[in-house]
Amino acid sequence: MLRPLRLSAILAVTAARAALAQPAPVPERAEAEAEAEAACAAHAATCDWADTLGSLEKQSVGRALAARGLTLEPSPWGKTIETVHIFNEPVFVEGVGALKFFNHFHVTTKEHATRGELVIGAGEVWDQSRVEESARRLRDPAFTSVIAIVPVRATDPAKVAMLVVTRDIWSLRLNTTYAFQQGSLTNLNFALAENNFLGQRNTVAAAMTMDQGSIAVGPLFVDKNLGGTHAVLSARIDDILTRQAFAPGDARGVQDGGKFHSEGTDSKLSLTMPLWKLASEWGWGVSFAHSWSVQRQFRGTSLRTYDDRDTAATEAIPWEYGLHFWTANAYGVRQWGGRYKSQLSFGHTVASTHPYLRTNVTSDPILQAAFERDVFPRSEVTSVPFVEYAVFEPRYQTLRDVATYDLAEDARFGPTLDVSFGVGLRLLGSDNNFERGSASLGYVLPLYRDGVASLSGAIAGRYLDGSFIDNTASSTLRVASPTVYHARVLWQTTVNTRWNDTQNAFFAIGSDSGLRGFLINQFIGQRRFATALEARTQPVKLWVLRVGGVAFYELGGAANSLAHMPLFQDVGAGIRMLIPQTSRELFRFDIAVPLNGPEPGSVHFIAGFDSYF
Repeated sequence: MLRPLRLSAILAVTAARAALAQPAPVPERAEAEAEAEAACAAHAATCDWADTLGSLEKQSVGRALAARGLTLEPSPWGKTIETVHIFNEPVFVEGVGALKFFNHFHVTTKEHATRGELVIGAGEVWDQSRVEESARRLRDPAFTSVIAIVPVRATDPAKVAMLVVTRDIWSLRLNTTYAFQQGSLTNLNFALAENNFLGQRNTVAAAMTMDQGSIAVGPLFVDKNLGGTHAVLSARIDDILTRQAFAPGDARGVQDGGKFHSEGTDSKLSLTMPLWKLASEWGWGVSFAHSWSVQRQFRGTSLRTYDDRDTAATEAIPWEYGLHFWTANAYGVRQWGGRYKSQLSFGHTVASTHPYLRTNVTSDPILQAAFERDVFPRSEVTSVPFVEYAVFEPRYQTLRDVATYDLAEDARFGPTLDVSFGVGLRLLGSDNNFERGSASLGYVLPLYRDGVASLSGAIAGRYLDGSFIDNTASSTLRVASPTVYHARVLWQTTVNTRWNDTQNAFFAIGSDSGLRGFLINQFIGQRRFATALEARTQPVKLWVLRVGGVAFYELGGAANSLAHMPLFQDVGAGIRMLIPQTSRELFRFDIAVPLNGPEPGSVHFIAGFDSYF
C-alpha cells in the first residue's frame, strides 16, 4: 500500500506546484481559503485541509506528504491520534543547488524540540482548537517561517495521525532591524546569533543595540524550554559605548575616530514559567534589570536643547543627563476559565531611579536647578506589592499580509480587560507611601474574509500625598480591511495624553515615530495625535522574495493641549520586501512629502528592516 500512497502524494505535490505557478487572483484565493476553513470547521464531507493553507504552507505540506508517503485524512473528528509525525524542513528547499548548499551551515530543528511545543499528542482525541494552539506555539518568528498541522491517515482506519510541518528560518545569521532617516543610520539592532542553537530553539548571540546616542554591546542567551520544563531563561549584559560627542564636554565615541569610550552598563535577567498553553493553571517569574547610562533626547539628528522657561535668554543646554536605574520583580499567576480565560497575579516590584547632572550642562547653580526640575525624572526608590487581574477570550484566526507578507499571523478576537493595583510602602523600603493603578480594555473583531478591526484604551496613574500624579491615558483604533482586488487598506488612529506628570516625560512624533515627512521627533508635548491611512498591495513572488508596494497619508501632531495642537500632514509611497527563509521582518523603503509645516514639499527618505504599520 505504501507505493500507491507515495505516488498519489507525489502527483498531488506536482499538481499543487503547477497551480502555484499560475496563482488564482487574490480575492478568489482568499474566498477559497475561507470556504475551506468553514467546511472543515463544520465537519463537512467537502473538507479539504490542503485548501485551508497558504501557498508556502501548502508547498511544505506537499513535500512532507511525498517524503513520508502519507495522505490527508478528511475526517479526523472524534478519532484518537495514533501517532504524531514531525517533518522539519531546512531553510532552502526550492530553487537551485547553490542556495541548498547553505543548509549545510544550519542545524535543522530537532524533532523533540518541535514535539515539546505541542499541547496535544498521541493517545488523545483530535481537538482542532488544541491543534491550532500547538501551531500558534510553534509559529515563533525567531525559528520558523512556515508551520502547518494537518490530519493524515493512520494505519488503523478508526484512528487518525497528526502531521506537523515546519520550515526553519536561517538561524546562523546577523539578526538585524534598522532605521535610516535624514541621511543617518539612527537605530540598529544587530546580533551575530545562532537562533536555533544545536536545533534546540535556543538563542546564543553577540548583540548590539544602537540608538541615536549610544551603542550597547554584549552577550545574549535565551532558552525558551529550560530543561524541557517550558521555563524561559533570558540573559543579556551590555557595555554601553558612546556613539559620538554630541555636546561640548562629551567624550569622543565610536564615530569620532573609532574611540571605544564606555559610558555605562545595562543588564536584563529573567527566569519565568509562562502560562505556556491555555490549559496551564500556574505560572511565575523573577527578573532583574539595571541601566547605568546617559539619557539623551534628539530633534532630527541633533541633540535637543533645553531653555529655562523662567528666563528671557536662550540657554541651549544639551538635553542629556546620567541615570542610575535598577528594578527587581517577582510574581505568581493563576489561570482558569473556559470560554473566557481569567488570570490573577500577585507580585512585588522594587525599583530605584537616580538621575544626575553631567559636567557639560552648566556651572550656574540656578540653571542647574531649573534643568533638574524640567528634565529629570523623579528620583526615588519604590517598593510595591501588587495584584493584577486579566480576562480574555481565547478565540483566534490566522491572517496574512497584515504585519508581514504571505506568512501566517495569529489574531486573537473578542474582548480583553486588564486591571492592576499596587501600594508603595515605606515599611518595605519605598521612599513614599502611595497607591498606583492601571486599566486597559480592548476589543478585536474580524471583518469579512481576512480583515480585522480593534479598539483599545488604557489609563494609569498614582495617588501620592493627596494628589493624582503621573497620569497617562491612550486609545487606539486600528482597521485592516479585507483583501479586495489584490490590495488592502490599513487605518490606525492613536491619541495619547498625560497630566500632572512629575517624571518630565513627553510624547514625540516625527519621521519613524509617525509623520514620515518630518524630522525625527520634531514635535513634542503632553498630548499626541496620530492617524495613518495606508493602501497596500498583495505581495508578488520574485524568486525567494515577496515584494509589494504601499501608498500612505498621515496626519498628526504633539503639543501640551489637544485643543491648540497644530496638525501636520504628509503623503508618500514605498516598497515592502520579505525574504521568508531568513526573517519575518520586512525591508521597507518609504519616500514621504510634507503637505504643510516648516518645509512643505520637501522629500524625506526612510529605510528600515522591521514592520512600520
